[in-house]
Amino acid sequence: MLATTHAIVAGTIAAHTQNPVTAISLSFFSHFVLDAIPHWDFGTDWRKRSKGMTGVIAIADTVMGFVLGILLFKNVVPFPLLCIVIAVSMLPDWMEAPWYIFFAAPKKKEPGKKAGFLEKLCFGIYKTENAIHSKTTFPFGVLTQFAAIAFFLVLLA
Repeated sequence: MLATTHAIVAGTIAAHTQNPVTAISLSFFSHFVLDAIPHWDFGTDWRKRSKGMTGVIAIADTVMGFVLGILLFKNVVPFPLLCIVIAVSMLPDWMEAPWYIFFAAPKKKEPGKKAGFLEKLCFGIYKTENAIHSKTTFPFGVLTQFAAIAFFLVLLA
């Protein structure tokens, strides 16, 4: 999912619950629910780009998510809580980033036989986070995100 989708759903959860512990917990778990929906995101074709370009795109996506989430929910959710739920909703993607940054390569699908503990740990986090990922093509995968956002807005209204 795009970071923006995670941020908007987290803001919706926080606006609805008004309980920080519940909002933070549900925002984290919403990440996995959203990633199970067939979607397209900027990481879909990362092997076709340089790591630098992928990093720039990932940072831009994250910033956009924060900006839109804050703009949409700043008058409904206390600012500190809003920042926390948005960050927590994106946390699983950030946890898999070390695999991409330090170890992954276009032709490398998993650690080699001589990989160290850190590489295996990073790969394990990546595999766990991606276990329920469901990807699809653009533009259908963007439309599914609009539908997911609409679903949560209606569900939690």
